[in-house]
Amino acid sequence: MSKGFGAKQQTKEQYIKNFIKSSKALRNGFATPEEAKLNQSRTWFNQYIKNETRSSREQLLTPKVQPLTICSNYKPPGLDCSNIILAGFNGQWRVLIFERQDKSLDFDIAVWAGCNYRFHSEVIKQSIISKHGTETYNIWRNMVKADIDSLRELIKVMSSQVDSVPWSYTCSISAARLCQQVGISTYRGAAFLFPPTYR
Repeated sequence: MSKGFGAKQQTKEQYIKNFIKSSKALRNGFATPEEAKLNQSRTWFNQYIKNETRSSREQLLTPKVQPLTICSNYKPPGLDCSNIILAGFNGQWRVLIFERQDKSLDFDIAVWAGCNYRFHSEVIKQSIISKHGTETYNIWRNMVKADIDSLRELIKVMSSQVDSVPWSYTCSISAARLCQQVGISTYRGAAFLFPPTYR
């Protein structure tokens, strides 16, 4: 994957404002990016809430911890994901960058949740509480929050591997907050993974 040299003339803020104005994909048939984001978040929730937590409490609270690893030929077990162009792992976190049909880049952030990686914060919360209770969920959440530096490091490395700007909808307020904590720009329900060439 090619990497640009030198700083971009456009700032992150300018890029986002221009993207919001011009991108039909971001609005996805809705009047505003916020409406498109809300619709996508509901779609994701309804799709992934069906996947119940299969892990035991012990599995949940004994996380799989990975060293920093970046791979360009990652194939998730049991899934046909030929559009994944880059995968990164660090600590309890996974970041995927994949290509949409229009050749733009999308990304998601997932966390190890007992026996697999999951990415929708509200789905994770509801799934864990329904099976293991609120106390277990709070212990798990604090454990994940304590590993935030692993995600911050992973995001920095992943962003250095791309030349264009992957974007995605944020699935919840807490997801948007997480993005901001680890160096991902968010605006009007979308998150942008900027290469280091942007100021």
